[in-house]
Amino acid sequence: MKEEKLSKLLNIVIENYIFKGDPIGSKFLHSLEEMDYAPSTLRKYLNNLEKSGLVYQPYNSSGRIPTIQWIAHYIDEIMEQKATKDELNEIEFDLDYSRNGLRFIVETLWNLVDWVVTGFLRNDEYFFLGLNNILKNSTTEEYEMTKHLIEFIEQKKIIQILDEKIVKTQKIYYTFIEDDQKVLSCLYTKITVNNYEAIISIIWPLRVNYKKNLAILQKFLSGYH
Repeated sequence: MKEEKLSKLLNIVIENYIFKGDPIGSKFLHSLEEMDYAPSTLRKYLNNLEKSGLVYQPYNSSGRIPTIQWIAHYIDEIMEQKATKDELNEIEFDLDYSRNGLRFIVETLWNLVDWVVTGFLRNDEYFFLGLNNILKNSTTEEYEMTKHLIEFIEQKKIIQILDEKIVKTQKIYYTFIEDDQKVLSCLYTKITVNNYEAIISIIWPLRVNYKKNLAILQKFLSGYH
């Protein structure tokens, strides 16, 4: 039982030293809510920890500092633990950071696939659009189709359609979309970008290299975590 108390006390000393950067004394420990020991008991326990080589006093009458060896042991224990769902849910990443991550993904994919790539974060006003060099050497028909695709995406129709679908993370789906008497093909998948749900989609007319686009999306997901 005593060993458990000393181990708990040592962890509290380490955590507060990491946070404060100052030696931790019995008076400070007694002020903490989780400490229900008298100052005299705390001084005795700190002396025991010091005799065991787990903490030391940088100068007389100061508080204690955990040794490097025991801080390393503390870190090893943390690395073996997994954060709970509640702890993970409390972590919020900056939205702009997530948008930048999504933009990079879209820009990477549109250099590889045929036709148009779009990406959006769930419940976010922004979306990202990427298209390869098909406009440079395309026929009039392809040019008109590309314009139609861009307008379709910029009106956020694709977002409305895909946002309503139930999509599992890291799986690839496809759908056909009829818009103004034109039929569009869409490959799409859901990923997590810095704790935000995102949808990546590749959109094109019916006549396109399906195998190529599917292989690229599969390759991307295989390396994305």
